[in-house]
Amino acid sequence: MKLEEMKAHYTEFDGWIESLKGLTDSEWNMPLGEGKWSVAAVVSHLLFWDQYSLKERFPYFKEGAELDSYPDFQIINERAREYAENTATKEEILDGLLAVRVEFHKMLDKLDDEKLAVAFKISDHHMTTGTYIIDFIEHDLYHQKQVNAVLGRTLVK
Repeated sequence: MKLEEMKAHYTEFDGWIESLKGLTDSEWNMPLGEGKWSVAAVVSHLLFWDQYSLKERFPYFKEGAELDSYPDFQIINERAREYAENTATKEEILDGLLAVRVEFHKMLDKLDDEKLAVAFKISDHHMTTGTYIIDFIEHDLYHQKQVNAVLGRTLVK
């Protein structure tokens, strides 16, 4: 995936996040399925992992760096669900996610092909700045598809 495609994803995804502001409370709190997380919890999950990447990953992407393993996924995910269900409003979650994405746009504007190719390790996983970003783009699209499906939306691409 080229840098311009990455930038386009984040611009398009911002529009999708904005569109969620129009959800009713029942849509926002709708579970993705029996025993599954709500739309709110899934969007909060995106927020928490984006915040993690922004603070704990992107600043440390240096050639040859050996970064710590990921934190316990379940702990982060449970905090995100708890935040969505008991702490934050829909607007706080969506505005928070959009604010983090502004920082992503700024970061992407500073990248070029050479910086996307910076190679490092997270635990024993070899990756580059570019592959890390692509993983998170795929993460976005996976959850966007889930949310759109439960809301009866079709993804226009």
